[in-house]
Amino acid sequence: MDERILIVEDDLNTLEGLAEILSEEKFEVSKAKNGRIALEEVQKGNFNIVLMDYLLPDRDGLEISRIILERHPEIKIIMMTAFGSVKNAVEAMKLGIYDYLTKPIDLDELLIVINRAIKEQQLITENLDLRDKLQQTYSFDNIIGVSGKMQEIFKKILKVAVTDATVLIRGDSGTGKELIARAVHFQSARSSQPLIEINCASIPETLLESELFGHEKGAFTGAYKSKKGKFELAHRGSIFLDEIGELPLGVQAKLLRVLQDRSFTRVGGIENIEVNVRLIAASNKNLENAMEKGLFREDLYYRLNVIPIFIPPLRERPEDIGPLTDYFLKKYAAKNNKEISGITPEAMDILLQYHWPGNIRELENSLENAIVMTESSIINKTDLPGYLQSQDSEKSAGSFRLSEVLKANENIPFREQLQMCEREIIRRALKDSEGNKTHAARKLGFSLRTLRNKLQRFNLQEE
Repeated sequence: MDERILIVEDDLNTLEGLAEILSEEKFEVSKAKNGRIALEEVQKGNFNIVLMDYLLPDRDGLEISRIILERHPEIKIIMMTAFGSVKNAVEAMKLGIYDYLTKPIDLDELLIVINRAIKEQQLITENLDLRDKLQQTYSFDNIIGVSGKMQEIFKKILKVAVTDATVLIRGDSGTGKELIARAVHFQSARSSQPLIEINCASIPETLLESELFGHEKGAFTGAYKSKKGKFELAHRGSIFLDEIGELPLGVQAKLLRVLQDRSFTRVGGIENIEVNVRLIAASNKNLENAMEKGLFREDLYYRLNVIPIFIPPLRERPEDIGPLTDYFLKKYAAKNNKEISGITPEAMDILLQYHWPGNIRELENSLENAIVMTESSIINKTDLPGYLQSQDSEKSAGSFRLSEVLKANENIPFREQLQMCEREIIRRALKDSEGNKTHAARKLGFSLRTLRNKLQRFNLQEE
């Protein structure tokens, strides 16, 4: 492992002993026998952990810790002292020190604390990296949806994001519920704080409560140390609970309390922990049916369903298939180092006619497969997965006709309906002209300049 630990200890036997043990655990270890050297070492290198002696010969360990945290708040400091007291512990925790151990140091406990601190540090770092990436990846420019239904969702996100209201996202698997959840968070005032995501269906029922709310030491077999749950880690930010319909009834009751009181207790704990968290939930289940069967609490349902967002399946918005195809072709051509200039009209017609039970995820997988398998610079019908090639296009439930697009979006302004149709006609002219904009402009009766302006306006990829 590449984690770096600085040990600050004036007792040379303790210093060398800890350094030897931690080096054997594959940590990169540096040593300092006083506060001055400690500050110099921190200035020179990036440390994950600092083991700080409470009493140092030149300066107080708390004072050194305060200086380090002011300059490097990402560092986790673990205080060590032979003079443990409640007063010292309170002072250390108020300062922002991660944990507090008394001498003689229990090595097993020390390693547990170090590993837990590193995991939490990695989680924070991942969230910061993810946030920076998502600011671009999941901006509205890159969540693909030109259909009237998706445009209405985007407008709703902008209205909802500025509030702290709970959001419930509904839709079939593969429709992109997690992208909408991230968009809500990163368009909100909480965007600089963590977004913690958890799939309720992927965690065993016996562990789910601990994962969400944390546990105290000794709460159950294997609970060797207290652990923060996802709600504590999401404090001042947002938490996204995917597949919330899979929550067991006991955990539902505890979640309801968090929504009502903004507080909870860890598993095995008695302390009331208050949190400021914005909840975003998602489900592909029929929660109303689950309520009727007694599998989902009615009071929790109404707490969650403050702002409902329903994402329609791809078959109900075929006008989004074209833009999504452009996006995925560009994405996976770059990923696989291939020069892909586009897709043939025959292959595009197959994509437009298919009913996409797996929604956007299925479309994405199909296009990635096609790019990997093709030996051409343009995706042909034969490059698509076999089940798409063999489909009966006449019987397909999702066959594309402009009249169907208009009917599906009849409640939006005529001007927007016109733009949807115009975009698809321009796309087809380009495909028919094999990407030659001059030929396409001639077929459309446009000047080349007008066509370029429309390509930019409709966010169509230029070949």
